[in-house]
Amino acid sequence: MNKIVFVILQAALQMAGSTSLRFIKPNVVALEVSDLSSFEVLLHCGEQYKGEEIYWKRNGESMSETGNPITVIVEGLHGGNFTCHRPNRDLLNYTLLLVHPVEFPKGGVLIQSSDREFISCTARNYNGQFNCSWKWHQERIQRAVVYFTAIRNSSPVNCTLDSDISGLTCTDKDYCRYSEESRSINLTLFVRNLHRLEEHHRTFLIRDIVKPDKVSITKIQDDVFEWHPPETWSFPCSFFPLSYEVKVVPNNHRCDYTGSRVEKNETNETHYKVKIKKAYTFCVRAQDPLTKKVWGDWSHHHQTKHRHTSEK
Repeated sequence: MNKIVFVILQAALQMAGSTSLRFIKPNVVALEVSDLSSFEVLLHCGEQYKGEEIYWKRNGESMSETGNPITVIVEGLHGGNFTCHRPNRDLLNYTLLLVHPVEFPKGGVLIQSSDREFISCTARNYNGQFNCSWKWHQERIQRAVVYFTAIRNSSPVNCTLDSDISGLTCTDKDYCRYSEESRSINLTLFVRNLHRLEEHHRTFLIRDIVKPDKVSITKIQDDVFEWHPPETWSFPCSFFPLSYEVKVVPNNHRCDYTGSRVEKNETNETHYKVKIKKAYTFCVRAQDPLTKKVWGDWSHHHQTKHRHTSEK
């Protein structure tokens, strides 16, 4: 059995075999392993409690081991939340010990999106705000975000965790929308299910993740439509232009339809006359023409022979 020493709230670590201990944040430590063997971990309640009578709990359950320090066995992914107490059960200290299988494929806690990324990031404009999101594996029901940080040029970017713990809302207060963006944002995310830890990273420039919101479509006369840039888009439009993709598909089809009878065009104009005479769905989406990275979502208008409805 491998042995590894852990001292709570101290940076002195001993490494053994194919394992190491990594401090994630105060009171949270990752046991990084290349296999799921059993490991002995030496826990100290803290040097300030040396010589005291100490009792321990693991995940809220009393342990038979007493004293300072104690040795516990970590098997596979079974880490734990270890707490140490005085005889009157007063809490003295705690450490969440997680297991990080570094040689395993990622995806046990989060799942990849359609672009094969575990973290997807978008910005609605060039004001320095952006959102990063992820998808939890549907079978992981005891999940949590352990730690996150976003850094640009050694400076932290202000981020808050969304209430559903499936995303971050961030603001780079030092970002200037009118200057050339030369340094990337580096995002780090630690998530867990039970005591299994996963580490994920994403590196990007805001200009590469800008995704305009939906445009607002107005019908001005038969088969003639106009639209306007999203209200959330950066202005002036002379400095932050938009280009548009126009698509006309058969009625009752989605805008991503690629079959027959499709009318499609890219334009810098904000109006369009449909040539199709049968019932159709008129679609428009926007993109930054200077980066050509991400298209916004479709807005659409249903045109039938007898009535029409629109959705923005």
